[in-house]
Amino acid sequence: MTPPDGHGLTTSAPRWSGRTRGGYLGNWFFVQLIRLLGVRWARAWLVLVAAYFTLAAPRSYRCSVEYLKRVLGPQPCWRWPGLVYCHFFSYGLTLLDRLAVITGRSRMECTCEGEELLRQQADLGKGLILLGAHLGNWEIGGHLLERLERPVNLVVLDRERERLRRLFRLAMEARRFRLLTADDHPLRSVPILAALRRGEIVALHGDRSFGGADLSIPFLGGTASFPVGPYLLAAVSGSPIAQVFVVRERIGRYRLFCFPARFLPRELGRANPEALRPHVSEYAQRVANVARQYPFQWYNFYPFWEGAAARAAPRSLPTGPHPDPP
Repeated sequence: MTPPDGHGLTTSAPRWSGRTRGGYLGNWFFVQLIRLLGVRWARAWLVLVAAYFTLAAPRSYRCSVEYLKRVLGPQPCWRWPGLVYCHFFSYGLTLLDRLAVITGRSRMECTCEGEELLRQQADLGKGLILLGAHLGNWEIGGHLLERLERPVNLVVLDRERERLRRLFRLAMEARRFRLLTADDHPLRSVPILAALRRGEIVALHGDRSFGGADLSIPFLGGTASFPVGPYLLAAVSGSPIAQVFVVRERIGRYRLFCFPARFLPRELGRANPEALRPHVSEYAQRVANVARQYPFQWYNFYPFWEGAAARAAPRSLPTGPHPDPP
């Protein structure tokens, strides 16, 4: 892959594989542990799993250090293993909480700030796009958005092997939202647009590219590629788009908050993607602000910034209950 020049437009291939690491047995183990003994036992086992990956996942370790340096600043060398461990453990907690809530094995407290703003937009009947990030625990938010009394669709990048897909489907039978898959194929957008035209909610992430047009945006002291797809979708569909984040305040308690939704002019759907730069830049800045406030809850374990020394194939961490959204 050739990095884009400066802050221009890039249509490079994705750097993230879209697959959950850990294999069928590792994921099956955590699904069964939660089902049989509950999420507390799974969290206890996670102590060992996070330690193992701190030692045995050098690429993810380096990516974690690169990110943590940007939000925490310089640290003594001896502190990095502990900080990376905290980052990996936080990610594991997020995945376990996600699975426990979706399967009905645990209840989480969640405060919702700005729920009325979202309800007002959803009640317009034009559909609603919720733009999140791989920060915090968005699936828990998607599970709770049933209070808006509109069908909720989560857009995911489905590149898991078939056995893992079967496992995830069985584990998520109790979920309260639908999954729509996405990749760089143009026809993948058809069911997403159809859901919006039915007045439904579509939730997707804007901090991970999966093959479409990207813009190089300043982010946490460097430059990274962010997809323009979510804002193109808003312009083409005529649906309002709102930035929403769901973060963990403490174990068992989450906070959902949002920024005011906006409509994008339809002509932006036909314009050069550069016209969307102000919207994508605003999103990147808000993600950076939330990441600084919750530094261990941003989960992109691959070379995210342009010019990063490590360009090897990325790896994601274990215990995921289903493919991560793009």
